[in-house]
Amino acid sequence: MDLHTLTDDELSDHLNAVLAEQERRQRLATIPTTISALAAQYVAGGGNPDDLSLE
Repeated sequence: MDLHTLTDDELSDHLNAVLAEQERRQRLATIPTTISALAAQYVAGGGNPDDLSLE
């Protein structure tokens, strides 16, 4: 892709797409750790781990 040939609108759209993809990748990288931490807090607080589900 030659960025020099894009219009300002096309360049902005491309930037927004890149930023959205970076955010998606960051969420995918951090969500498993967040879920594990929340599950541990739930169990430590007396919650039944069998009540947790991915469905």
